[in-house]
Amino acid sequence: MDWIRDLAVQASIHTFTGLRATAQEKARYIGVEFEELKRYALQGAYRFLIAIDKEKGDKRAGYLFLNLYDQDDLGRRQTFVEDIAALPEYWGLGVGHLLFDAATKVTAELGLHFMGGEVAAENSRIEAALRNNFYLESYRVVRPCTPEAEQIMEEVRRSREKQDEVKDKLDKLKERRQRRKRSES
Repeated sequence: MDWIRDLAVQASIHTFTGLRATAQEKARYIGVEFEELKRYALQGAYRFLIAIDKEKGDKRAGYLFLNLYDQDDLGRRQTFVEDIAALPEYWGLGVGHLLFDAATKVTAELGLHFMGGEVAAENSRIEAALRNNFYLESYRVVRPCTPEAEQIMEEVRRSREKQDEVKDKLDKLKERRQRRKRSES
């Protein structure tokens, strides 16, 4: 299962930040806390769903951590997407949709009606979640109350800027590849 941790750490570095965390913090957290997550999975509380690219020799393309024992605000059991990511080369290719579909199937097979998750308001992928049959149920807001909190939020802002730069570079690379393919046809 170490390859799951390695994939999660690698993908987390490139994925969108969490609510008040930078991608690097998320990667460090996964690296440190993975043994506990693995224990939860072995106890049946979590499921790791992995997207495999069969055309590239079974390359692992992305993952989803699904908490099987979450509860909504009224105490009803549901599953909960703790984390999802894909390697940058697979962005925009439907890996997230495939993982969400697989998680939906797991949820239904457990006899549960809902799967929840969180997304930061400024995460542009919220539109993708809404297109993937998620409903916006509530907003979470946060206000920094100490100088340390202000510093954390500034680090998150800078991290998001860096991620946007990486995403822009990847988008331009993908666009060049598509133009090259069209010109070759």
